[in-house]
Amino acid sequence: MSSSYAPSSLLRRLTRENKTMGPRLAQLEFQNLSKELDQDDLFDLALDFPNDKMADPLTPPNISMTPFADHLPSLNVTLGRTAWSPDAAALPVVGVLVRNVESSVLRPALKALLRKHYIEPFARYVFLCEVMRPIPFLGRYEFTYEYIGQQKPLEIAQRMRRRYGMVQLRDLTSGQALWKAMSNPSPAGG
Repeated sequence: MSSSYAPSSLLRRLTRENKTMGPRLAQLEFQNLSKELDQDDLFDLALDFPNDKMADPLTPPNISMTPFADHLPSLNVTLGRTAWSPDAAALPVVGVLVRNVESSVLRPALKALLRKHYIEPFARYVFLCEVMRPIPFLGRYEFTYEYIGQQKPLEIAQRMRRRYGMVQLRDLTSGQALWKAMSNPSPAGG
């Protein structure tokens, strides 16, 4: 057996196993996610701070208009663990605005979106969260997220376009398109 044969056969075997096990693992993760979203207290984040004074909101600088921004690569946006696609990197990046809404509104909206995502992935999501409550949940299932706090989503859309290659932004609860890129980002992330 030649030394070049073994690695190529190993790669073929791993590719076959990925095609077989990838969808099954996504199914198991989606079942876990669905069970979590059925829990009424999922997003009840109760923190007790000894001081009532809150820090000023963090506003990162908008580098999208600076000269060096054209040379920055886009960050990787994962498909999440609850979906599988043979070519996930080819799917477009869509921003999903997660507003500060009650858990009774947030849970069914997330469940509906992620069910469609599980059945037939059509995008890789960047969840733009106005509050911290959904972030631990999104992180557990390896979704890409960004805490935006009080920043206006339309004002940071260009930054998200450069940072992640985002091509559109939609509201989670209404499904309404809020922003769409005029052209696809350049390969360098522009």
